[in-house]
Order: sequence, then structure tokens, then C-alpha cells
Amino acid sequence: MTDWGTIAIGTRMNDRCDPRFFNSWSHLIAGGLRRGDTVLDAAIELPQHFAGTALALFYLRSDADTLCMVDTDMIFQPDALERLRSDPAGYEYDILSALSVTRRKPFYPIVLKLKEENGEVKYKCAMDEINGGIVEVDAVGTGFTLIRRSVFERMEKELSFGRWFFEFGHGGLGEDTQFCQRAKLLAQPAKIGVHTGVSIGHRGPIAFYWNVKDKKTEMESYDQCAELFAAANKKGN
Repeated sequence: MTDWGTIAIGTRMNDRCDPRFFNSWSHLIAGGLRRGDTVLDAAIELPQHFAGTALALFYLRSDADTLCMVDTDMIFQPDALERLRSDPAGYEYDILSALSVTRRKPFYPIVLKLKEENGEVKYKCAMDEINGGIVEVDAVGTGFTLIRRSVFERMEKELSFGRWFFEFGHGGLGEDTQFCQRAKLLAQPAKIGVHTGVSIGHRGPIAFYWNVKDKKTEMESYDQCAELFAAANKKGN
């Protein structure tokens, strides 16, 4: 499989935009894209599954090779997209996500594999496989994720959902997990991965990151940000 080619980047945006996301997004758009990449219209004020499908349709009207979906509760460095797309180990994947962590307890990195437990098959965190490289998984969150055009085209052709790529989450699963399930139903199932070397923040009242080295959740609060500003001002004086 080839590299990710040109990328169309877009976001699902509700009526409130997190200022930390806006800061990350602005820096990414200003300096984190390559020649030939495009920025899509945002899917605005829609339920997440509607917004995911709308963003996919916006993307399919473009000429880009790959869609990069970004959610507005994510925080990331300006080079996050470049690091995600430029690792040759990721070229064999159809869907590739950056590493994020759940923003509600119990906190765990979103590196999900289907495992049998008490006679039931469930999505479980593959904690032991997080090593800074790419981990093949059964499902990812789509908060900062590359998806090849062929995934959408094959879904439309092979499955019965038409262009309804995302559906409302049910059974304890979100719309992103449902999307991955559909991608796995293809005649040639989509290969899905998480790049555990590209870690991004997931915002709640505070931002949560996964520390790959220490294997734990780290939190960044508004108080910590205030301390940084206070230190910077003190240094400036």
C-alpha cells in the first residue's frame, strides 16, 4: 500500500469550540499541512454520527486521497499530522489513529482489540502492546484519524448502508467503534491501527494524555496552565 497522499482535514464542531482545540487547530492549519492538502468545511451542530457522515461526504467531493477526521475535544501539537502520516510503518493501514485516552473514568488508552471474556467477546484495551510504535487493533476513536478513500468507496459498494457511514452508538459502543465494525465487514476487512508514538490530549474539564513510557494517564489542568503563564511572566520581568 502507498503512503497517505494528499489529505483533506475536517472537524465535527458543535455550538461550542474548546479554546485549547482552536489553538491546536489554528497552528495545524497554519503550518502542519503539505502542498495539495485541503481543509474541509466543518460539520456543524450535528449529532456525532450525523456529523461523521457529513464530513465523509464533504471529503468524497474533494480530490484528496485521505480524510483526516479531527474532533473539537482534542489537543495536539502542530506536527501531529505530519508524524502520523510520515511513518512508513503506517502505510499498510486503511485507518490509522493517533493515541488518545478516554476522558471519563476508568481512564485507559483507546487501543481496542476484541477479546473473549466470560464467554463474551468485548473490546478491551491492549495495554501491553503500547510501545511507541503502531499497534494493529479492531477499533479506534476517530478524534484524530486518517481514513483512506477506498474505505468509504468499498463501504458504499459492498455494504447495505449506502452512504450512511456512521450510525448512532448503541450497546455501549460509540459511533466511531460502530464505524470500525463496518470497516471490518468489508470483503477485504480494513486494517486498523493506532500510532502510539503520536499522543494527543482528550479534553474534559481537564486534558488527559497517555504517558507511553510510564503507562499511566497524565492530566493537564487550567491551574497548571496558569502556573506556566505565571512562570513566563516572572521570567520576563
